[in-house]
Amino acid sequence: MAAEQGGGRRGGGGRGFTLLWTSQAFSEFAYSTSLIVLPLIVLAITGSPFQAGIIGFVDAAAMLLAGLPAGAVADRYDRRSVMLWCEAALVAVFGALALLLWAGEVSLLPLVALALVNGAATAMMMAAGEAMIPSLVPPAKLPQAVAMNSARTYAGQLAGTSAGGFLLALKNAFPFAAGCAAHLAALVLLLFMPRRPTAPAAPEAEAGADPAGPGGGRRELLEGIRWIARHPFLRLALGYATATNLFFGAIYFIVIASAQSSGMNPGLIGLMAGLLGVGGLLGALAAPLLMRTLTGSRPIHLVLWLFALLTVGIAVLPGGYTPGILLGAIAFAAPTASACFQTYLLMLTPDSHRGRAISVAGICSGAGGAIAPLGGGVLLDLAGRTAGLLGCAAVMAAIALSAVLSPVMRKAPEPERHAAGAAAREKTPA
Repeated sequence: MAAEQGGGRRGGGGRGFTLLWTSQAFSEFAYSTSLIVLPLIVLAITGSPFQAGIIGFVDAAAMLLAGLPAGAVADRYDRRSVMLWCEAALVAVFGALALLLWAGEVSLLPLVALALVNGAATAMMMAAGEAMIPSLVPPAKLPQAVAMNSARTYAGQLAGTSAGGFLLALKNAFPFAAGCAAHLAALVLLLFMPRRPTAPAAPEAEAGADPAGPGGGRRELLEGIRWIARHPFLRLALGYATATNLFFGAIYFIVIASAQSSGMNPGLIGLMAGLLGVGGLLGALAAPLLMRTLTGSRPIHLVLWLFALLTVGIAVLPGGYTPGILLGAIAFAAPTASACFQTYLLMLTPDSHRGRAISVAGICSGAGGAIAPLGGGVLLDLAGRTAGLLGCAAVMAAIALSAVLSPVMRKAPEPERHAAGAAAREKTPA
């Protein structure tokens, strides 16, 4: 671990992180472009909303199913090489689909294949890329690097969805040609990053099992779960992140669905969604400053309480723009809490387990968001808009109170102390 981190910084850690960040910005752009364009093309080809919905499901399912293996792969093999292979696969499938669409010979099967490869490869790159960050930046800069990654994700989503609709209006092959070019640019940037040693195996006392031993592959898939489960702060913080994603997704669904059923102008509905993205992007850019002000687990407490209070506002305050503004305010605060959790996850987890821990965290929080529309729909049917939103607010207030009362959350070490400890461990000879 020390060799990898120290070597990365002596070899230009800032440059390495910049290359990784820029490469993944291109990938985020291509992914977001395909996410909005694929269902529209399927709908145009088949005329079936159900089959159009299958595409989004295939992508999300592939990402979730590839999550745990992605972490084990990122911990066992060279992470840069893993990302290069994924980018190469995405260049191939995006390019092939662009050619098929240009020739007018595409069917549902190639579209499903792209969604499958897109979701699985994205999961692999997320695990490998995030696990590389501590080897590319000094420990004291880790919170800022994590926040910059969050900003990159929001920026990629905004740029990709906007460009996807524009390019699709010109010709259905253009979004995938642009995606192919973006993934090719990401691949080239990764080639300029120095090759890094494979993450060393953790001592048996930490790992709890020998990955090279009999059944090691199966243990690798479970070790990320065990690692987080053994650390009370990570376990609790991940639970709060999963609950937040679940309730935020449910609230968003209730707001959008009730607005549509009430006959609200589609442009206003789109504006509400846009405010959400803008709030998240601005929040991600502000996260480094907020994390210097809100130390320890305070960012998590702040987001939980804001979430509960602003949800009450969405439920009772009048005005067509009010829900979008308040959702944007929640999205503004969320990246700071997310960066807080991810920073602790990277600092507390040894390099040999980072990929798996990141994958487990992504799957848990992603699963909360995945089932949120279903929960929001059931709640809207049973209770209606106002009661459903107030019910969500009450549960979030109870969760926020539990975080305040939790000794584990109150005594969470501050990131600066973790950074100093990591720096000291790095200087200690193996």
